[in-house]
Amino acid sequence: MRIKKYLSYSQFNTFLSSPKRYKKMYIDGIRLSSKYLSFGSKIATALETREKSDDPDIIKALELIPDVQEKEKEFLVDFEGIPLSGKLDGFEFIDGVYHIEEDKTGKNPWTQSKVDNAKQITFYVIFLWKTYGVKPEDIKVKLRWLETFEDVDGSIHLTGKVKVFETQRTMKDILNIYPDIKKAWLGIEELVNSCAK
Repeated sequence: MRIKKYLSYSQFNTFLSSPKRYKKMYIDGIRLSSKYLSFGSKIATALETREKSDDPDIIKALELIPDVQEKEKEFLVDFEGIPLSGKLDGFEFIDGVYHIEEDKTGKNPWTQSKVDNAKQITFYVIFLWKTYGVKPEDIKVKLRWLETFEDVDGSIHLTGKVKVFETQRTMKDILNIYPDIKKAWLGIEELVNSCAK
């Protein structure tokens, strides 16, 4: 028995961070929420739809982040017998080169090192490698961090600063993440089956 027939990055990360939290979210159906997650979701939706709004943060986000060829592009690939699924914030194919674009909000700063080691990026590179047969080294990745702050009443807003990081992955990175992907896939199945008893 398995709750989902694929492994998303969110499931992967949640399970490896805390199987208890995974159970709460994916098996018990308790959605964890915070004002930071809600704000990030609001900005993500605005960037996807590009609809005009009176909300100053949405106006700012649309000014800061350029539109892309495809938004929320979905993938479902087989990675050594494990179905991986997810959506890219932005996807482009320009002059024979594949591009992944990822947008993040938050007050905790992103750094080049953090971006270079982000497993989410590696996860997404696997999508393009498996779908288009392109070498991981030839995929261009850009992560944009939209800095936020909390005002006196506790609400979240964009500062107006955006920092752009470029990164790449190699086949070695993909080989290195495989044991964790397998661990999550098998561990989730075991957890779901134990809850079903």
